[in-house]
Amino acid sequence: MKSKSGFLPFVLRVIILHTTTYFLFGLLMSNLFNYKQLFSSEIFKVYMRPYNSLHLVLGPLVQPLRGLLFAVAIWPFKELILQKKLGWLYLWNLFVVFSILSTAAAAPSSIEGVLYTNIPIRHHLLGLPEMLLQTLAFSLLTVFWDCLLYTSPSPRDRQKS
Repeated sequence: MKSKSGFLPFVLRVIILHTTTYFLFGLLMSNLFNYKQLFSSEIFKVYMRPYNSLHLVLGPLVQPLRGLLFAVAIWPFKELILQKKLGWLYLWNLFVVFSILSTAAAAPSSIEGVLYTNIPIRHHLLGLPEMLLQTLAFSLLTVFWDCLLYTSPSPRDRQKS
């Protein structure tokens, strides 16, 4: 089955799904892990902006731009991701490897971050649930939405209706 999605509809879906999952998982995890307290801890206050910072409020507002970048990066591989039964797993694997564990910077929860920062390993692990779950949800929903839109029912299913 070949996905019939054009570039613009694909970009819009990726933007919507990334922005929505980013916001929902950020909200959920910030309450669950008490980011307000975490960001003001001695370890993070030199690294993270205060929880009530305008920058943190603006964060969700710039996510459509990140979604656009994701869509442009994923587009050449769209057929591989959307055609395969485990395409969502291919997409999620890309996020886990390149965006979480192997970033180019010494970001928290990344291999470089563990090696080159003074952040204790416990604090590196605190960010993983949000990142892993958000990218998993994004990957699953990206493939699922395309399947809903572009998978026609089989002849047997059409006879049942």
